[in-house]
Amino acid sequence: MNNKVKQELERIEIPKELHMRAKLGVKRAKSEQPKRRFKKTVTIPLVASLFLVFSVGVGAATIPSFNNLLSIVSPQTALFLQPIETSSEDDGIKMEVVAAMNDDEMAVIYVTMQDLTGNRIDKTLDLYDYSLTEGHMFNSQIVDYDETTNTATLRIQANGGKALNNKKINFHISSFLSHKHKFEEIKVDADLMKIKDNIPKTIPLDMNNISGGGGKTFGDLKEQGTVQVLKPDETELYLQKINFMHISNLGFINNRLHIQTKWTGDDIDSHGDLYLIDTSGNKIHASNIYFGVDKLGNTNYGNEYIEYIFDIDNLDINRLNLMGDFVSNGNHTKGNWNTTFKIQSVDKEKKMDFSKNFGTWRANRITVSPLGITLYGNGDFNNSNKIVVSAKMNDGSVQTLDSMTSFSENKKVKAKFLSSLPLDISKIESINIDGTKIDF
Repeated sequence: MNNKVKQELERIEIPKELHMRAKLGVKRAKSEQPKRRFKKTVTIPLVASLFLVFSVGVGAATIPSFNNLLSIVSPQTALFLQPIETSSEDDGIKMEVVAAMNDDEMAVIYVTMQDLTGNRIDKTLDLYDYSLTEGHMFNSQIVDYDETTNTATLRIQANGGKALNNKKINFHISSFLSHKHKFEEIKVDADLMKIKDNIPKTIPLDMNNISGGGGKTFGDLKEQGTVQVLKPDETELYLQKINFMHISNLGFINNRLHIQTKWTGDDIDSHGDLYLIDTSGNKIHASNIYFGVDKLGNTNYGNEYIEYIFDIDNLDINRLNLMGDFVSNGNHTKGNWNTTFKIQSVDKEKKMDFSKNFGTWRANRITVSPLGITLYGNGDFNNSNKIVVSAKMNDGSVQTLDSMTSFSENKKVKAKFLSSLPLDISKIESINIDGTKIDF
């Protein structure tokens, strides 16, 4: 269970209509070997993009994988894709970088994985260990699975587009997960009223020495420096069908309901979430903290334990049920799939000054590219704040950018908002950022 923290990242930054996995960190490949066969240059004006449609159409006749990708993505997305077609094969599994596109902030790469000899690839394919030189804040999502050819198509998204522009970049996959199983709405057989009557044993946890966490009260807990969590392993409450975790303690601390879970160390990426559900079916989610425990029973850095913390003020716990959704990681396949290629920015961005206070941070600049709208500013980005961004086009239609990725470091904030379809910059009339209209 080395990466359960990634599920919280999914909840924060992932497009709500798609299941994706976020992976933090920059990993640089050890070597680069140019193998790129196609080079496609796209310049600023839309007419150049239109020319690309014709150019792609000619070249695509000799690129079956690229043709197949065009049948999967939208025609608008196809406008900006650059054919790559470079592949790597290991142990009967072929990985191919089919196409890519990028702007100054972000790169999007379409990759296929095909099992030529077995059935190790399926519709639950999930890249576990992979890297892209010069990129960071990776995430990947499966966008298509062809059962007849055992081929999955993945969309890889990475920040750092400007650093990738017109450079040889290396994409490397070391392992992936497949044949994952979902367990939804698993009821926890716990009497919350009985738990409330017992005073649990607790131990201190240094919030500066944890591996992760999230939720509404996480920031408050972090500011406290040291908090009390349940003493581990005071109980073993197993859930039906779930063999990779169990509840290791339950109790109330400072009027908050704490549920502590322990995850088996040999299960590399199984994960899940606990929540309360009321009689109307409304879900109440918890804040959580990831930590470890040493041989003496003291908390330390690690992630084999998760403490879920519920604020239940004004709630009748007698009318609440504790439930959970879980995912087992399935098969873990290791290998060496390595490619090098070059991509070039799909279009120049349009930059404008923009000032708006979002509470914990202030935006001072905005850029617009076919891939989305990016806000730059200073402060601390708050993921719980929902910022509504849309673009009004000359024909009166409105494109809502309902997906977001954010990056904060040293009080510098960058938040990119993505649309399901690329933006045609030449046809934007105005942009609306959380109620503030910007004439384009």
